[in-house]
Amino acid sequence: MSILLNSLLPVFLLILLGAGLRAARFISEDSWPGMERISYFIFFPALLIQTLYKADFGELAATQAAAGLFAGTVVLLALMLLVRPLLQPALGITPASYSSLYQATTRWNAFIILAIAGEIAGTRGLAIVAIAIGVMVVPINVVNIPVVAMLGDRRGTRVNSLLQIAGNPLIVGVVIGLILNFSGLRLPAPAETTLELLARISLPIGLLLVGAGLKVRLPGAAVATVAVGTAIKLVLMPMVLGFGAWLFGARGDDLMIVALCGAGPTAMNGYLVARELGGDAPLFAALVTAQTVVAFATIPMVIMIAGWIG
Repeated sequence: MSILLNSLLPVFLLILLGAGLRAARFISEDSWPGMERISYFIFFPALLIQTLYKADFGELAATQAAAGLFAGTVVLLALMLLVRPLLQPALGITPASYSSLYQATTRWNAFIILAIAGEIAGTRGLAIVAIAIGVMVVPINVVNIPVVAMLGDRRGTRVNSLLQIAGNPLIVGVVIGLILNFSGLRLPAPAETTLELLARISLPIGLLLVGAGLKVRLPGAAVATVAVGTAIKLVLMPMVLGFGAWLFGARGDDLMIVALCGAGPTAMNGYLVARELGGDAPLFAALVTAQTVVAFATIPMVIMIAGWIG
C-alpha cells in the first residue's frame, strides 16, 4: 500500500501545484493556453511515439487489452445513452446538462493515467495506456461530439467528428509510433534523444495543466449530478473496462492497467466541446474537479482489486 501511495502521491502533488500556481497567478493568465497547446501538440504526442516505438509487443497482451478496451468503451457509451430517459429526470437536469454528464462519464484523462501507469508498471504500463488511447479515442469522440451537438443549446452548430479524430495529435502520435515499431525502422540517435527529452517534459507539464484547469467552486444545484457522475466514472468505468479485458484473456499487470485507464478523472478537453456545442460547461468543470479529488482515494482501490483479480 505504501509503495502504491508513493507512486500516486507525486502525481496528485503536481496537480495541486498546478492549481496553486493558477490561483496565485504566478504565471500570467494568457500563458496557460500556450502551455496547453504545446503540450497537446508536441510533448504528449512525443511521449506516445517514443513509448510505442520502443514497446515490445511480444511481451504484451496487446490484442486482448485492445479488444477489452474497445468493447468496454462501446458498452459504456451505449449504457449512458440507454439510461438517459431515467437518469435525466431523476437528477432534474436539462438535456444540455446531461450532455456534460455523458462526456464526464465516458471520457478519460490520459495525462494522469500515463503518469501513474509509468510509476507502477514501467514501460509496459505506458505501452498499454498508449494502446488504450489509440483504441478508445475514436469511439469516444465519434459518439460524444454528436451527442453534445444534439443535446446542447446550439442546435445549428456542425462538427465533423471524423475530421476532429484525423487531426487529433494523440491519434497521430499513436499511428506514428506503431508504424515505426512494426516497420522496423530505427531513428537516428539524435532524433531518438530529442524524442526522449520531449517525452520527459510531457507528464510533469500535463499534470500541472490538469491542476490549473480545475475549478474550485461547485454549482450548488448540481451536487447530486456531480456525485452520480463521479461514481459512474471512477467506479463503473474501471469495472466495465476491466471486465471486458478479463473476458478477452488479459491478466496480471495488463489487466490492472486496463482497469486503471477507466479509473482516472475525465479529460478537460470535454469542457471545450461543451462550451462550443452548447453543453453545460460549468457543470463539466465541476465534474472534472470532483473526479480529480475523489480519484486520489479510488485509484489505489481499483489497482489493488484489479491486481488481485488479474
